Amino acid sequence: MVDIPILKSKKVPIHIAINTGCIKSWAEDEKKEFSQAVAKHLELLDEMVDLQLKHENQVLTINLSEYEGMLEDLKAFFKHLINDERILKNQVRVFIIGHWYELDSELVDVFKQLMEKTKDYDKFFLNFCINYDGQEEVLGAIRLIVRKILAEKLKEEDLTNAVVKENTYTSYFPAPELIIEPGLKYSGLLLWESKGALIYFTKEPWLCFEKKEYEKAIGFYNKEAKQE
Repeated sequence: MVDIPILKSKKVPIHIAINTGCIKSWAEDEKKEFSQAVAKHLELLDEMVDLQLKHENQVLTINLSEYEGMLEDLKAFFKHLINDERILKNQVRVFIIGHWYELDSELVDVFKQLMEKTKDYDKFFLNFCINYDGQEEVLGAIRLIVRKILAEKLKEEDLTNAVVKENTYTSYFPAPELIIEPGLKYSGLLLWESKGALIYFTKEPWLCFEKKEYEKAIGFYNKEAKQE
């Protein structure tokens, strides 16, 4: 369990989650090389770091729903984050979430280095979901709980929503208050935690995402939150 000092803001959500994807299909639709789409994807990921810090969103979770065919590019991106001045200066702790340990061994080593380098930071938290699926996360939590019950480490009657959360990847973070979904469908990102979250649909694919969309999503959150 990670001790996270949460500072509630009236103007911005503490935890924003954003889905990415449709990279190959965007390249095909726009008649661009896949490498161009990947470059644009990584530029947007880098911009998300700036936007998190600018708007002081304490937790930002980004789902990298596509990664095949770009592992070398991702390796370079995450290597850069290890010594990124923004990460170091603003004490951003980075987590990798999902079955990331099943990926390319060199990329896994980069992930480990990045998490080790930032493990003592606690001002901001930046999560990258890779090789991740919301339903699989819930299923994994259920499997862990079943093992605990069989091992008599947990009684069935003690099973609660809180116990399920404790066994998810993001057990140490507050639930997302705002989920940004490029397109028109909910992806299942942070599925167990999504109850109560506001979902902002951009109606445009991820690679068409612009800074103003992030700000519009926060404006949407502020407007809806006032009505609750």
